Amino acid sequence: MRRTLGLILLAASVGVAASETAPDGIDARPRSGEKTYGLFCQGCHKPGTEGPGTRVLADRLGWDKAPLKGRQDLDPTYVKHVVRRGLIEMAPLRPTDITDEELDALITYLRQP
Repeated sequence: MRRTLGLILLAASVGVAASETAPDGIDARPRSGEKTYGLFCQGCHKPGTEGPGTRVLADRLGWDKAPLKGRQDLDPTYVKHVVRRGLIEMAPLRPTDITDEELDALITYLRQP
């Protein structure tokens, strides 16, 4: 009897948790590539000479390849690898930080002129 009651309570709590929506004022939709870039990337990879990530890329690849925005030569698989695992001083971003859908949107945004 106790076990049955426990299973019923567990099933009921799972149903309640699954039916919950995002609290008022919180947008649960995926962020756009532009918004994701502004939130996670722009601080270090902003155009010009101010971003430390941009300067590192300029030292390695030259100033023409330093800005991430507009880089159609960026391999999406490589971008995903770097975002998820980090690189040098860039911290990795977990799927709880940026979803796979947001990561795909970010890559599309970066590759646009």
